Amino acid sequence: MTTPPPVSPSPRSSGASWSPGGPGQPGPATASAARPGRPRKRGRIIAIVAGTVVLLAIILVALDFGLRAYAESQVKSAVLENLPSTVTGDVDVNIGGGPFLVQYLSGTFSDVTLTSKNMQVNGVPVQISVTANDVSTDSSKPVPRASATLTLDQAAVNTFLSVPGSNQIMLGDGTVGYSGTVNVFGLTLGYDATATATPQGPDVLLTPTGAQLSAGSASIDVSGALKSVVSKPISICVAQYLPEGVQITSITPTAGSVTVTAEATNLTLSEEALKTTGSCD
Repeated sequence: MTTPPPVSPSPRSSGASWSPGGPGQPGPATASAARPGRPRKRGRIIAIVAGTVVLLAIILVALDFGLRAYAESQVKSAVLENLPSTVTGDVDVNIGGGPFLVQYLSGTFSDVTLTSKNMQVNGVPVQISVTANDVSTDSSKPVPRASATLTLDQAAVNTFLSVPGSNQIMLGDGTVGYSGTVNVFGLTLGYDATATATPQGPDVLLTPTGAQLSAGSASIDVSGALKSVVSKPISICVAQYLPEGVQITSITPTAGSVTVTAEATNLTLSEEALKTTGSCD
């Protein structure tokens, strides 16, 4: 009996892969596996874009920093050129706020700060810090708001100010000391007084808080005379030392020095404006 020859299985009926493209052509799964380069290419493009953005950001930051430094040097030169002849010294300038380019294009800098630790006014050393807000890029326009902090030592204060009848002002923690004389029963007696200092318009108001004899006989009753000394505030005009329109807002004495703050509105930063001081009339 003859055995029939084996029958080859149909491609569709067996587990073998079949490709509509015929023998030698990869099927769908094989074709997908043969193209692994697309995700890698996409990743390289993203990396290139990200790197370009970072590089651009670095360039903009460096450009912003350079322009800010240049502008600060220009402001410094302009300030030094416009200082009154009685004022000497160097200043440091800092332009604050957000990105310089954004502020410059808007035409306004949110704040500009000037500081100096070696400035002299009429030969008197003064430490000063000035902050101007909303400063226009047009230097001819006034500054809407400005504030200043000045620190003077005791010797400088005595150069500027004096209390009637006293030859020296003494600065303590929160107090101002001065001396004077009082007549009691025909006798002229000296006293030492302490006072608080507060701004009052163009004046510094000294309000006595205590007084005692600096010399004299303890057997003489001077309580009434000293009480009269304490009851008399003393006004000292300082307007002639300040540009017109500048008002003192606080006075803080400490041992050997005093810190004064002042404010101004619509202040023009020109030599003529800074030379025009207030009046005590």
